[in-house]
Amino acid sequence: MVSKLKALIRDCAGNIATASAMILPLLLGAGAYATDYAIMYHQKSALQEAADAAALASVKELGLVGADEDLISAVANSYVHSIFDNSSTINNGNAELEIIATPSKENSQVKIDLIYSWTPFLAHLFDYRVTPIKVSATGALAGQSLTCIVGLMQPQRLAKSSIHLDDRSLVQANDCAVFSNSTSRYGLRADGSSEMNAGSICSAGGVLEFGGSAKFTPNPITDCPKIEDPLIDRPAPVVMACRHNSIEVNIDTVLKPGVYCGGLTISGNASITFEPGVYIIKDGPLIVKDTAAMTGQKVTFFLTGEDSVFDFQANTTIDLSAAETGTTAGILFYEDRNVDYSFDFNPFFLNNLPKDVRLHKISSNDARNLLGTLYLSRSILLIDSDAPVADNSAYTAIITGRLWLKEGPTLTLNSDYTDTTVPVPNGLLGTTPRLYN
Repeated sequence: MVSKLKALIRDCAGNIATASAMILPLLLGAGAYATDYAIMYHQKSALQEAADAAALASVKELGLVGADEDLISAVANSYVHSIFDNSSTINNGNAELEIIATPSKENSQVKIDLIYSWTPFLAHLFDYRVTPIKVSATGALAGQSLTCIVGLMQPQRLAKSSIHLDDRSLVQANDCAVFSNSTSRYGLRADGSSEMNAGSICSAGGVLEFGGSAKFTPNPITDCPKIEDPLIDRPAPVVMACRHNSIEVNIDTVLKPGVYCGGLTISGNASITFEPGVYIIKDGPLIVKDTAAMTGQKVTFFLTGEDSVFDFQANTTIDLSAAETGTTAGILFYEDRNVDYSFDFNPFFLNNLPKDVRLHKISSNDARNLLGTLYLSRSILLIDSDAPVADNSAYTAIITGRLWLKEGPTLTLNSDYTDTTVPVPNGLLGTTPRLYN
């Protein structure tokens, strides 16, 4: 009886071994097939990012005098290889990559085609579409579109993002372009349920969605070419001798253009009207506090020297439109590019900022009209208002070191610049590349 049982066990073991030998190749084949498709998915995604970045970089060359097809192709090739050669996701050493750049000056666009030939484990025996992988992207100059946000700051030890949306923050910039120049993988950051809607969104680095429910429309393009300060060539106003020193106004007053040294504070229930012209705020802050109101049309505020920042507190009213003529036309706030500045700060300790970190604040719950450009390239612009900001402006553009929406504000950047006599500064129109896949 025992011998028969042993024989039965041997027979069963033999059958199992035979079945295993038959099934194992099928299992291995299925695994290799699935692996091929997983690799293909990651490769295609990485190649698409490379094509997107190359299209945006090369289309900018169309606006250069003397740019030809060879130059544009060289830029595209350089950009793709800078990504491809350093990517373990797509560059396995045995694959071949073909880069085709097709510029069209007539249509102001450049099309990038990438053809990537690789050798799968098994999938190509059953599906000829697995290799080569083909992706394309088309970059086009957007004609008269408006660039409405540029964050110029480069990554710091603690502050990595040049555009940062705290939880519940909302940026509505539906028809204009947003750029983050920070090359950090956190170059553009959105926390919690924050949201950004724009015509196009580009980050020179990456995008951090902290908390999981942030929303971008459209999806940001990462690894975009950095853009230069679009107003770098705009001449600064001439600073004359001080006209006023450390002024605080707490009654209804009409102020005239001039040099306000030591800062200017508007307090109490005062309603201050600024006559048209250029106001130099030197070596001190521009503060609006209590329930005061600040109104001005055809004005520019030039901020120069130490502590020349603005602070618009919660219960105030701010209603301003930029100059329409002269060297400051279209600029509402112009920060002197020669001020001492730094972005090396700890975001958790705003009340203890280093002396050279410049912080402008819009906390006003009635700052609905900020018509023109806020040019604050050496500073942080922090917005923490409980009410919409700039939504009644025909257009608003922000060029700053770091844009920070803190504690859930709503920033609306309209682009109805044809509806106003306040001009858009040169450099913010017609130089914006957009991506079409």
